[in-house]
Amino acid sequence: MNSQASPATSLQPLQPANIIPGEKLDFGTLGVRDESLTDLITDSLRPNCEAVNKIAAPRSTAVCTMAGELVNEVTADLEVRLPRVDRINRKSAESLDAWAMDIVGWTGHCDSDPCRLRDYEIVECFESFLLFVAHHAKAYFGKQIAAGLLESEGCRLILPITCMKEEPESFDFYGAYNNYPNTSECGMFPLDSSVENHTTPAALRVVAVVEVGESHQELFHEMQRLAVRTTRLYANQHNRRFAWGLTVTGSYIHAYVFGPDVLWTSNEINMASASGRHEFISLLVDWSLCSVDDLGFDPSIRYAFDNNVGGPYLEIDVHEMDENANQVKTCTYYSKRCVGAATDFIGSHPRYFAASTSLESMGCPSVLIKDVWMPSESDSADGRSSILDLHAALEGTGELEGKISQIVSAGSVYLFQGGTFVKDTTASAFPDLATASLHISGSQFRQHKRTVAKWSGNVISAASDPNQVVVAIADAMAAHNAAYVKCNILHDNISNRAILFQETDNGVTGVLADFDYAAPVSDSGTAKIKLPEHVLFRSIRRLENAETSCTRLDDWESLLYVICVVGAIGFSQTERNEFAAGRSGRRYIKSWNSHRALEASRERCHEMSKPRFYNFLHDNIRHMPFHRLAIDILESLFHHEWCSEELSREYALNDITLRDSIEDEIVTNLLSIVERHKQEALEALGDKESTTAVVAEESDDPLRKRNRDEVPATSPMTTRSKARL
Repeated sequence: MNSQASPATSLQPLQPANIIPGEKLDFGTLGVRDESLTDLITDSLRPNCEAVNKIAAPRSTAVCTMAGELVNEVTADLEVRLPRVDRINRKSAESLDAWAMDIVGWTGHCDSDPCRLRDYEIVECFESFLLFVAHHAKAYFGKQIAAGLLESEGCRLILPITCMKEEPESFDFYGAYNNYPNTSECGMFPLDSSVENHTTPAALRVVAVVEVGESHQELFHEMQRLAVRTTRLYANQHNRRFAWGLTVTGSYIHAYVFGPDVLWTSNEINMASASGRHEFISLLVDWSLCSVDDLGFDPSIRYAFDNNVGGPYLEIDVHEMDENANQVKTCTYYSKRCVGAATDFIGSHPRYFAASTSLESMGCPSVLIKDVWMPSESDSADGRSSILDLHAALEGTGELEGKISQIVSAGSVYLFQGGTFVKDTTASAFPDLATASLHISGSQFRQHKRTVAKWSGNVISAASDPNQVVVAIADAMAAHNAAYVKCNILHDNISNRAILFQETDNGVTGVLADFDYAAPVSDSGTAKIKLPEHVLFRSIRRLENAETSCTRLDDWESLLYVICVVGAIGFSQTERNEFAAGRSGRRYIKSWNSHRALEASRERCHEMSKPRFYNFLHDNIRHMPFHRLAIDILESLFHHEWCSEELSREYALNDITLRDSIEDEIVTNLLSIVERHKQEALEALGDKESTTAVVAEESDDPLRKRNRDEVPATSPMTTRSKARL
């Protein structure tokens, strides 16, 4: 592990994305309903922000001057060429004139004579515009570098990429966007690159995703497509802090900045006017000269390549503030595997990396690094002491030994700007935008955090056998309860990434991780804490009221949804392929992932009725260990004597409140349930020479034999619950 006080000097997002794979099938990739996506965009959108284009402005006065000179040079040449292109023979035209001919076909219109090109024709014209600017930029930068006024590492060419090509084994979880015939991307390339349209896979070169429509009336539709494809960008680029995007609708362009909670958009840029073309040229030139962090990349996560260690890998810096020396210390870790990629275009963007302290040991990771944008009241504290104190309290109990992730370090991410280290927050990343937006409903202050924990195994989504997951769940939930009983700490962020499994010489063990959102429990046995990251796994109570206090039962309810999601996705590649191709389980679970919280709550109340839930299990989860475990947890959580078979939303919410009065009894029963299933799973694992999935065949599946309209026998909790009340 390298310790240093100086920042990284370069960023190399140049290797194909699939060489550092992210977790392909994960809860975030399930997608959301179209109407929910519309709501999410509408709630986060901040239109007509003049400061959007200023984000990429070079910080150096000298470089700003160069940018202005180049913009004027490009604009002047373009405006001279546009009026005369109709007199030029295209076959004999030089490149600049040929590109100008395309540009005039797109921009030579006004409001009374709107652009009538088809979307694929607009794509070609847009790409010609990028090539025209890049041609001038390459020549200008070459002169400045030769004169010693500019460094080659400080500039780049912005060139068109026809489309981000998908790996054959990857899937589009949002539906219809596997192929993008009418789209393009703006990519960054070194100065020695040829000025042409690039079609080779270059996912890590993408600076901004571009969506193209034929008219201005299609703006919101293209914005939706832009959000979907930006989600893919976050998943492919593990060093992406925030994202740029462009929509081109007819002759109008909008620039977008995707922040953690806010989607800012520029004023419309009218390419049919000289001032509009000048404005867009200015943005492209700024992208060519600004620092990489202003392009949205994270300089503290770098792509590198070394044949001696098997090719590409990631360098990840973890920062620690030395208060005595007023200096940031940097420890560098190395990773070849992202075990959990960012999975949405907005939010906390959590990522997980299996890493080690040296290049040679990357094959055997020693730590798990979590990178996330955490909500916070202010930037006054980096949260390091609270997280470490929390884990110190947990690790002090023998009952939790080896059952919770052990934190090595935790704190804020710092960027080196203007000769000093600056804490990476929404305010520092968007100084001209954040101030006006932080107090708007739906926005919040966030800090960029990075936590390093000792390697405790893989996320359960990576398991090859359902019995491994059952064992991991039992161990993790035992740790969950011990943390509550012994340390008065409630986890409140149960997800498929919070439960890890590890195969050792002594068998499979489970570990509870992700205590970032945990908080002390009050005398009443509840905790009021930040909203969990994952909409898909939130309890009904948290969906109804994000600020409400919650109990251990909310985490157990989240566990039930984890079992459903992981089981529906499956454990073999064949099962995962079928799920991605649109098995009904995917559509079923997709309804839970709605960003309309009350709608998601109603869906869950409806789906938790016994007949519907049994139908879901039978149709979508092939593995009997998951069938039995899910049914037992469901009956303990929801189906007491006062619960109706068809849960209405109002009735269900009343039931959830009533069950809090017997929380201890329910939790005791749930712990005995998972322990019993753990013992069965260990026996099954012990009987196998290799892990294989146990498929529930129709002939011996007890769920098929049961009348789906018949309510099964009540849980053992029913009698005790009634007596207690």
